[in-house]
Amino acid sequence: AIPDVTLDPRTSASVDQLIAISARGFVNLPLIEHDQLVALFFVLSAQPREWPPEDVAFIRNVAERTRSAVERRRAELRLRDLTASLEMQVAARTRERDQVWQASRDMLCVANFQGFFINLNPAWATTLGWSLEEMRQRPFIDFVHPDDQAQTLIAAAGLTAGKSQLSFENRYRCKDGSYRWLSWNAVTRQDLIYANVRDITTEKAQAAELVRSRTTLRTLFETSYQLQALLGPDGTVRDANAVWLDAIGVASDDVVGLPFWDTPWFSQTPDLPELIRQAVEAAAAGESRTMNFTVNLPGGRRSYDFSVRPLRDPAGRVVAIVPEAVDTTDRIEAEEKLRQSQKMEAVGQLTGGLAHDFNNLLTGITGSLELLQTRIAQGRIGEVDRYVTAAQGAARRAAALTHRLLAFSRRQTLDPKPTDANRLIAGLEDLVRRTVGPAVAVEVVAAGGLWNTLVDSSQLENALLNLCINARDAMPEGGQLTIETGNRWLDDRAAHDRELTPGQYISVCVSDNGTGMPPEVIARAFDPFFTTKPIGMGTGLGLSMIYGFARQSGGQVRIYSEVGAGTMVCLYLPRHLGEAESADDVTQPGPAPRAKRGETVLVVDDEPTVRMLVAEVLEDLGYNAMEAGDGPTGLKILQSGIRVDLLVTDVGLPSGMNGRQLAEAARALRPALKVLFITGYAENAVLSHGHLQPGMHVLTKPFAMDALASRIRALIA
Repeated sequence: AIPDVTLDPRTSASVDQLIAISARGFVNLPLIEHDQLVALFFVLSAQPREWPPEDVAFIRNVAERTRSAVERRRAELRLRDLTASLEMQVAARTRERDQVWQASRDMLCVANFQGFFINLNPAWATTLGWSLEEMRQRPFIDFVHPDDQAQTLIAAAGLTAGKSQLSFENRYRCKDGSYRWLSWNAVTRQDLIYANVRDITTEKAQAAELVRSRTTLRTLFETSYQLQALLGPDGTVRDANAVWLDAIGVASDDVVGLPFWDTPWFSQTPDLPELIRQAVEAAAAGESRTMNFTVNLPGGRRSYDFSVRPLRDPAGRVVAIVPEAVDTTDRIEAEEKLRQSQKMEAVGQLTGGLAHDFNNLLTGITGSLELLQTRIAQGRIGEVDRYVTAAQGAARRAAALTHRLLAFSRRQTLDPKPTDANRLIAGLEDLVRRTVGPAVAVEVVAAGGLWNTLVDSSQLENALLNLCINARDAMPEGGQLTIETGNRWLDDRAAHDRELTPGQYISVCVSDNGTGMPPEVIARAFDPFFTTKPIGMGTGLGLSMIYGFARQSGGQVRIYSEVGAGTMVCLYLPRHLGEAESADDVTQPGPAPRAKRGETVLVVDDEPTVRMLVAEVLEDLGYNAMEAGDGPTGLKILQSGIRVDLLVTDVGLPSGMNGRQLAEAARALRPALKVLFITGYAENAVLSHGHLQPGMHVLTKPFAMDALASRIRALIA
């Protein structure tokens, strides 16, 4: 059976000849009798055509019956040609008829109107197992299945009345007790019934199995918890299961025939129809696609894992497309709850650790201030510097801990600038050597022509110093520490492995030949508060801080390690095409600059102590300082027309207007106004995901007053 001669290699050499005789598709059926080919039956189709099993079975039936009819006709013609004598004609006809009768694979019979067989050919005994004499001695109705007897008697009555019975089916009992399905073509001649009967038991079983298979597939389709549909190669909906239809509250007739991407499943979600159309077109071209998305449905927003795949025929052509979707909303919500639970657990650990650390630091600060006040009252001025130094040292350690925690939470305010990592490492190399000690050999391998990157250089320095300290701790007996930089162009696969977008990055890697880490430790290395160091030797925040900094900077960090062979930690940071800031661009500490005549700074902060300290520093330097405790009050001053050269504002402000909103409102009134955020904790959303807009700058609390004065002077200038 060949559906299309243009596609079948067996007919490739004779396509034109076959098409010329309207044989674009055909079936040829060889007829075998006594192990010999006796005929070849052809069915031709002028158009391409599939030949399902039921068609082939029908063709076989017709072919075999045609063969029998042809043979009978040939016998009749040959008998007619025998004119030598009546006896010779009768003898020859009898021989021919007997030959067909004996050789036919069909069961041939003659019966009377009383319900008995008069004659049967040998095929009956072969098929049913009864001898011909046994079948002649009993009424034929005795062999019929009880459930088929009523309709058989009706058919027999029709024959008695002269009505032919074509393709009548019933079941006949075999001698072994089983039943065979028979198909009858019967006519009446001179009060006798002549019948050609075929055994169709195999065809019946195949048809029943096909029905069972289709029923099973339909049941699986309708009872699946997955959303499933069937599309034509053009993407139109042919069928959809109940789960998918229930998700949008429609019936099958509402979507069958529509392009899949235009159905209500996707039409209420912006941009999703186009993505689905592209996926369906890819499947029509033979490519499977998978994706995850959240879709707007009548019952609310739901998330799905979605796939679409082609369905091919035996020739490999795409004949249908199968989209499937699994609802992942509950799983995602459960994962989010788990993450929140883990965060709460981390907060619980954080609370105890912070309370201990900050109490120690606050004791150092408050104790130093109390002794400072006592010594001043006693007139012992010579001892003042010692307490001032102790208080400042404790404050700096508190600030460092705060910045580390903010980096861990990825909420620290970054001040990214074009940075040459090679130059930064060169400036840090001496500090690293002193920190790791003489037992560790430090080597810096700086890549030539290293690209610049846009990062907060102080955070990068802090990250590198932490990695070097970790490397030192992994080599208790000493060893080799290497800091290496390089340019990296990540293609789709490499970027996917690092959870980055493809493109250009620089890498900064710190490696050691120390103890290394097993896979289970690597898997948890970036978890907050996880540490393998002894109690009191580490907080478990170092790598978490580095991870937070890298991700917030648009990059990634990866650990490569083997137990006993050492560890390499690599930072991947996006390439920046601008020029790096040179050392000359960095403001060097010096005497606090004085204000020019009339210059005014507006200070907005809800903490009175901070406002007081900043305002006094400004006034000491000759600035006009104006104060406001919240955003609306500061905005009124800006709306008044009073000269304001610089807005200094905290980010988190009360009364419904935060620092960013105040700055935007101020810019609307005074487009050239410079803004300096002073903050110790900035939400990403407040400062544009951690990055400052043009004309806006940040100074992180706590800060030195001379640093504040220098920054103000630089911004106003």
